[in-house]
Amino acid sequence: MWLDVYENFSELSKSDQLALFEAMKQDLFSDDPKKITELLNRIRESRFSSGLACVQCGSTSVKRNGKYRTRQRYLCKDYGKSFNDMTNTPFSGSRYPEKWVKYVELMVAGLTLPKIAERLKIHVSTAFYWRHKILNALSLQRFNQLEGIVESDETFFRESMKGREVTHREPKKRATKDEKRGISDLKIAVVVAQDRNGNSIARKAGTGRVKATEIDELIGEYIPKTAVLCTDTAKNYKKFAKIKGLVHEPINNSKKERVKKGIYHIQHVNSFHSHLKTWMRRFQGVATKFLDNYLYWFRWLELGKHLSLEKRVEHMLISACQKSSYNTVEMFRRA
Repeated sequence: MWLDVYENFSELSKSDQLALFEAMKQDLFSDDPKKITELLNRIRESRFSSGLACVQCGSTSVKRNGKYRTRQRYLCKDYGKSFNDMTNTPFSGSRYPEKWVKYVELMVAGLTLPKIAERLKIHVSTAFYWRHKILNALSLQRFNQLEGIVESDETFFRESMKGREVTHREPKKRATKDEKRGISDLKIAVVVAQDRNGNSIARKAGTGRVKATEIDELIGEYIPKTAVLCTDTAKNYKKFAKIKGLVHEPINNSKKERVKKGIYHIQHVNSFHSHLKTWMRRFQGVATKFLDNYLYWFRWLELGKHLSLEKRVEHMLISACQKSSYNTVEMFRRA
């Protein structure tokens, strides 16, 4: 009887009480249909903010074409095919459309794939593919232009060949030490740049030390010539600054220099590195082929860290649907 359950409830720890409450809330109080309808309306308005257009060819010669499962469909007169508000988004063709809002909520909250799969009663592989469909869609959003003082430095991750046959070296178990210490061809470089307004860029480079030309390819287009580049004394950044014609303020860490002229330092980008590494540990090694996706995800979380969970969920849903994404499960399987 429910009285017996309530009596035993007081014997649970506070964390167990909270976990039980969340489980009951999920099972008994599903997402408000009105709330989901409002989200869909916001997604539609954001996706077609410049006017209704075909998601395949961009033509504005579009007409209504009936409804399917209460969802409005449109017909492109030029392309000759129909579409709806969710066509070419991570959510199109899903067998569980009612679970996507909750999935994004759990994803923003930072739950692991097994926990998400258990909570939503879906397979772990389904949770994995949903994650990467969303992250691939988010990656279509361009980075913001950096301005003012721009700090930049690289950080390194161990190469991970998850899901692939290792042919260029001996396979390694998790937590084993690398044969080479420091920067080597066994480490994947990630170039990070951040301005003082909180705008950031984090992109995967190659293995080992990053060349100036690589830095330019990864972040060069987002740094205007009016910016001031602040880095350590590495020669690759000195050369990159020369390529871009930037004012360069190097910080000499070997001489225990932390702040130069009272304003130039790389503490923000180093803090970004630290938070990124801490956040990445929960995934117990990210496959190198998907590393960029996780970098986009972390950057997205950092930009919205001051917002409420509800606003972050709404923002992720809308951002993931703004541009047409053609990624399918088969593409991820072949990657």
